[in-house]
Amino acid sequence: MSLIKKRRLERIALINAQNQAAKPANKSGKDEAPVLSKVQQKLMNKKAEKAKAKAEAEKAETEKAEAEKAKAETENPESEKLDDLESQVDGVEGSIDELKTDVESQGVKTDELAGTVDELSDDLGSVKSDISDLDDRMDWVENDIEKIKEKLGDENEYIGNPELETHKAILAASIDEMLNVEDIEDRKAYKAEAIVKLEAFVNGYVQGAAKYPNIVAVWFMIWLFDLGDIARALPLALHLAKQKIHNMPTRFSSSIETFICDQMYDWAKAKLEANKSAGPYLDDLIKTIESEKWKLSDIVHGKMYAMHGKHLEVLGEEEAALSAFEKAMSLNSAAGVKKKMEKLQASVAKKVKES
Repeated sequence: MSLIKKRRLERIALINAQNQAAKPANKSGKDEAPVLSKVQQKLMNKKAEKAKAKAEAEKAETEKAEAEKAKAETENPESEKLDDLESQVDGVEGSIDELKTDVESQGVKTDELAGTVDELSDDLGSVKSDISDLDDRMDWVENDIEKIKEKLGDENEYIGNPELETHKAILAASIDEMLNVEDIEDRKAYKAEAIVKLEAFVNGYVQGAAKYPNIVAVWFMIWLFDLGDIARALPLALHLAKQKIHNMPTRFSSSIETFICDQMYDWAKAKLEANKSAGPYLDDLIKTIESEKWKLSDIVHGKMYAMHGKHLEVLGEEEAALSAFEKAMSLNSAAGVKKKMEKLQASVAKKVKES
């Protein structure tokens, strides 16, 4: 039972009790109510009035609560928001249905695109295969070219006279023969034989004042140095260096000037250890380095002056040797002639003082 109904029943019971109390006494004398004094009647009336007022207040409160509840149900703004939300939900559900329809239609397009991609992938695979074949062919060609370059040691394609082409073929054949010989000393015989075959052509190139890149002449020079034939190697080397158009073969990492210095240093060192002179060839090289202003590294430049100074010292030319040592140390402090330089400085100073 709700609170409202309970209060209604209590109020009805109270009213019935009041009505019963207000009835006149039974004339027949049956069940007569006891006689009440005036004071008791007043008290009873006050209680009844209080009960009535309380009942009326509770009724008013109940009616007010019911009215407020009804008003809240009909006028609550949150209800309107709920309605709006429900409308939005309906709209979203409709959009979802449309999206599902679009996705289903796109599924067909996706399948078509997938088929196209597969076809393009097949075409791409075919193209890659063709490219791979071309790469293999290029590798074969490049290998053949590298073999020819290794034989001639020439990265540039020179257009010479028929005589040059003929001797380049002789050069290539000679290199082929040497490649099968592992021992360096055993190769010297092949180099000497090749020199004989190429000598007339190279001498004609020098004497005829020809000037074009000549790889045959460069290899000829290299083999002369290998054989220790400095008398012929150095003049040819200086001539080729002066022309400034010749490159060393690809297997050599140095310039022609540096190659000449390295070869002459090793040769002059061997001569010094054997108590033999390196002149006039070492002198000629130093003069050419200075007059032609060769571009050498400080280490190479310094070691050439150091070696020249050592030979001059052996010959007793102290002032010239001291000058060479000082130049070597100025170029490279690690040239290894510091003590020799200090010794000669003291000796020269003493001679000057005595004179």
